[in-house]
Amino acid sequence: MKKTILLVYVLIGLNFAYAQNDILILYHDTTFTTSQLKRLADRDSLMAAVNSLLTTYAVATFNTAAVLSGLGQYKSIIIQETSFDAIDTRYLGAASRDSLKAWLQGGTVANKRTLIFIGADQGYNYSRTGSAAQDLVLAATLLKFNYRNDNANLTAYNSITGVSIDVGNMRSYTTSPVGAGFYPDGVQPLSGSSVLYHYTGRGTVDTVAAVGVVDTGYIGISFFLDPRYFTNNNFYHSLNEMMIYAMANGGSFPGYIPVELVSFTAFSVGNNVNLSWSTASEINNKGFEVERKTSSSDWQAIGFVEGQGTTSELNHYSYTDAKVNNGTYNYRLKQIDHDGTFAYSPVVEVEVDVPVQFELVQNYPNPFNPSTTINFGLAVDSKVMLKIFNILGQEIATLVNADLRAGMHSVAFNAENMPSGVYMYRIEAVGADGSNFTSVKKMILNK
Repeated sequence: MKKTILLVYVLIGLNFAYAQNDILILYHDTTFTTSQLKRLADRDSLMAAVNSLLTTYAVATFNTAAVLSGLGQYKSIIIQETSFDAIDTRYLGAASRDSLKAWLQGGTVANKRTLIFIGADQGYNYSRTGSAAQDLVLAATLLKFNYRNDNANLTAYNSITGVSIDVGNMRSYTTSPVGAGFYPDGVQPLSGSSVLYHYTGRGTVDTVAAVGVVDTGYIGISFFLDPRYFTNNNFYHSLNEMMIYAMANGGSFPGYIPVELVSFTAFSVGNNVNLSWSTASEINNKGFEVERKTSSSDWQAIGFVEGQGTTSELNHYSYTDAKVNNGTYNYRLKQIDHDGTFAYSPVVEVEVDVPVQFELVQNYPNPFNPSTTINFGLAVDSKVMLKIFNILGQEIATLVNADLRAGMHSVAFNAENMPSGVYMYRIEAVGADGSNFTSVKKMILNK
């Protein structure tokens, strides 16, 4: 999906009134040379996740001297601070903190504001006694946490575990991030806040990795690790869970991509086209309208597959466009929310070329549970026998015993009453012209 991104560079006294977006992304100025690798890595990790989750937003950088003003137009703000750095890029200055606090307190029931505040030293900077940026109104009163520990990681675990969000899932990270400086804060959640993540192996009293606050006019989320720490796309998943938490409690992220599509493929089997796709998470997903286009036609809806609503589980989908003619076809998915909003997937292309020879095609899907489809092609009209055998060679079922016309054929096989394991399927075809064809393939039932 096309993204609308407005770049804004923060200078002293900058007013954001010209940024016509509802979401503002703020990260530390990367032009400073001191510890620059950390800031660059944090920026890149943050923006990779943001680009996968949002279609439109404004971006700005900040330093300690920056004065943030004109924040009132934004519904949501995501701030990413790089851990302890040069004084110029260590934290938000007093004027910027005042603007941020006023913005949070200016929210209403009808127009809640959401702050996602990311950084390993938020506790160290804003809650610690002795810090030049200590701001207990921001930390304790609004975001509701107290600083407790400068490195809450428990050796040998190296992950955080979801509590109120991402429940039970462990999100791993490296203790040797780009630019070094691994000191993720541990905090104590105060009354009125919820523990979102804790450091794996530790409790939820004073070694908390993320807290959330749902107030009358705002939602505040504090995440006490730097984006560059995370491995295997785990920062993306954590940020996604924080956004879901905010939206479930009245916050908003206009342009949020409700379905994380991790794959979408198409391949032809004779004159059938098999489409398959997977999602890693879904929000309010009614389902997928399957659309097809050729060089001589516009996009046409050819089917619909129901979605899973709201889920953070991996889900797999498939659809078969049956008995199409030879040619080149384009396919896309129109993902539709329950409120009627929709978004399109990338387009996949496939060539259909019906074979003019005998063939037995690999079953699809494979592995399967409990149903799969077996396709085969006949060069001429034939007497066909298609059977299923177990791994010992014992016959399990006869799927076809009939005279069939030349062309492609599909047979459904349901193994609901069979145990998991490896099975074989064999075709024997005797053509009307005296030709003979035999082929055997393996398939896996995985219940």
